[in-house]
Amino acid sequence: MVLSMVTAKKRISLYLDEALKSDLERLAKIRKRSLSNLIEVLCEEELERARNNGELKDA
Repeated sequence: MVLSMVTAKKRISLYLDEALKSDLERLAKIRKRSLSNLIEVLCEEELERARNNGELKDA
């Protein structure tokens, strides 16, 4: 049985080097997250750093 999740999140395609993908999958498993969720969290953290250092200003 396959359950479909309804979400407002947007889907993107991402090309990664095999070694980078492998390391991210290992880290996601350690942190008990899906690969998609780990990448989302890492992006959020980087955007927060960019906002805090003035690199990315909120509109």
